[in-house]
Amino acid sequence: MRYSLLDQLACPACLSPVACVTLAEVAFPVAGGRPSGGSRVSAGPGVGPVPSWRASSDLTRTVTELAGPAAVPGRGDEVVVDTGLLICSCGRWFPVERAIPELLPDHLRTDARDRPFFDAALPQLPRRLAERLEFRRPDTASTSDTGAHYKRAEISIKSKVADEAFFTPGYSSPFAFWDSDFSVYLLKLFGTVAPMLALRRGDRVVDSGCGYAWTTEWLFRSGFDTIGVDICRTYLEVGMARMGIQRPHLVIGDVEALPLAAETARAVLAYESFHHIPNRPVAVRSYERILQDGGLAILAEPGAAHEHAAIAIDVMEKYGILERGMELADVRSYCQGTSLYAEQIFCLKLAEGELGAAADRTFVGSHSVVEGNIFRLVKGGGPAVSDVQPEKRSLLSRIRRRVARRIETR
Repeated sequence: MRYSLLDQLACPACLSPVACVTLAEVAFPVAGGRPSGGSRVSAGPGVGPVPSWRASSDLTRTVTELAGPAAVPGRGDEVVVDTGLLICSCGRWFPVERAIPELLPDHLRTDARDRPFFDAALPQLPRRLAERLEFRRPDTASTSDTGAHYKRAEISIKSKVADEAFFTPGYSSPFAFWDSDFSVYLLKLFGTVAPMLALRRGDRVVDSGCGYAWTTEWLFRSGFDTIGVDICRTYLEVGMARMGIQRPHLVIGDVEALPLAAETARAVLAYESFHHIPNRPVAVRSYERILQDGGLAILAEPGAAHEHAAIAIDVMEKYGILERGMELADVRSYCQGTSLYAEQIFCLKLAEGELGAAADRTFVGSHSVVEGNIFRLVKGGGPAVSDVQPEKRSLLSRIRRRVARRIETR
């Protein structure tokens, strides 16, 4: 984990910023040409600079008293936190292990996973801090997350797979060796949706449910400040092995409880991932919270018939992972009660002789550039001016011009 990520991380439970206690660093210099970042770069192992916490407690006062001074931001481009603790003012702690921060909600954590890490970390902490930290036994019974079993199935995917070759595609993504059709499909879909994010160099984009993180990597290498979030460590570690030293921020988290600060992102991409999410209205509210005003989310997802496909049924039966597609009416229902306006985007391939043809749904379906559906969710957006009453058009036009100017000046 690079120190610059600390400015964007938040506790998934109370949404407060987290402090970092570095237990081990690894030299990991990044290529030049991108700006250094981060207001809380540590000078080395130990308790790093603390965030501005609203709550005060014995724990926060102890962390503040032990905190070291901030180093120059450029140091954050030379090292990563390989092992550490992220501490929140609410008393929760989260592990950083093998350079990936893991900020899962309480009910998705396990005693078997957390206890060995906590016990190993405790002797390395200052005594006063060790006395203030408590091991929280995960309470899986009190949650209202009815889709938790799907998430646990994805978290534990490695234990369900007998053949390690299952993960082989992650080491070469997006190219599926000797599967030309699938490789071209992945490239075509990404090439179609990436421009829809409307990003400028340096803009921050969150890759939601990033899996092997090849889309995260390509956005990062295109000059965007990219954060990939996935619930499964196995997928992210495969992606890290593929990417090597030059890689984007990666976080283990639940999309329904994104462990990121409010209004931290200009855009969100859900590339073939949103259809695995059980509680989609909650996930959409999570997008709304992290998006800046005028920001947008692009969902590239299969249609409603997806769950009836043989391959989807096979995945659900073998691994317990949810496979459920969506149509525009579904996406709009997910957005109800939020400031996000959803619309479907169609990209068509037309021959010259087809210009002027009636673009009904049958025509659109047969001429689509990509399979599946593409949806755009705009924070503070709305329907086309022609769809609203005349007396509302003037105000809507002014709002849109203001949003457009903001986008142009970024």
